[in-house]
Amino acid sequence: MALRYYLIYKMRTKTLIIDDHLLFTEGLNLLLSESGKFTVIGQVSDSRHALHNFLKLTPELVLVDYNMPYLNGLDVVKELMQQVHSCKVVVLSMYAERKDIEAFKSAGVNGYLTKTMPSQQIIDALCAVIDGEEIFETGQKEKSYIVNDLFSMKSKLSTRELEILREVKKGLTTEQIAQNINLSYYTVETHRRNIKKKLNFKSKKRFYDFLETI
Repeated sequence: MALRYYLIYKMRTKTLIIDDHLLFTEGLNLLLSESGKFTVIGQVSDSRHALHNFLKLTPELVLVDYNMPYLNGLDVVKELMQQVHSCKVVVLSMYAERKDIEAFKSAGVNGYLTKTMPSQQIIDALCAVIDGEEIFETGQKEKSYIVNDLFSMKSKLSTRELEILREVKKGLTTEQIAQNINLSYYTVETHRRNIKKKLNFKSKKRFYDFLETI
C-alpha cells in the first residue's frame, strides 16, 4: 500500500507556487492537489525568496503571479530562466494586457493564464503545458492566442463522434463499438479517423485527459 501511494505521488507534477496572495495560493494548492495530477511542494509569498526555493526544491512546474511587492513576476521569471534546472513556468495573473503577455513570452515562459479562468480549465491548461504545449490566455475581452481548453474541443465533434468516443473510453475495439451502436466496422473506423484529425492531439495523455471530460 505504501509503495502504491509513493508511485501515485511520483506521477504527480511537483509544483512551486510564487504568489503573495495567501488566500488564493491556499485555494490553488487545494485545487491542484484534488486534481490528482499535481503536488504542491512549496508556496512562496515573498518574491525575494523565489530563487532560493526554486533551487532548493527543484520543481517541475512553477506558477508565478505577476503583481507582487519587491520583485514582480517578470523579474522573478527572468531570475528563474537563468538557471540550468529546467521546468515549466506559467504565469497566473489578474492582468491580461497583450503587452504584458508578450513580455513574458519573450522571457521564455510556457504559459500565461488569468486567475478568472474556471478551475477545470486551469487544470486542463496546466496539463497541456506539462505535455509540451504553450498556452497564452488573454482573458475574456480577447480571444486566446492558443485555444487548447479540452472542453472546447467537444464543440468540434458531432453527436455520433462523441458517442463513439464514449465507447472508446470503455476500452472497446472498433468491432465491438460497431456492434454496440449498429454501424459497420468501416463507418466506425472512418469516424475515428475524422475524430483524430479534428482533435489533433500531440500526445496520448492529452487524448486520455480529453476522454475524461466526456
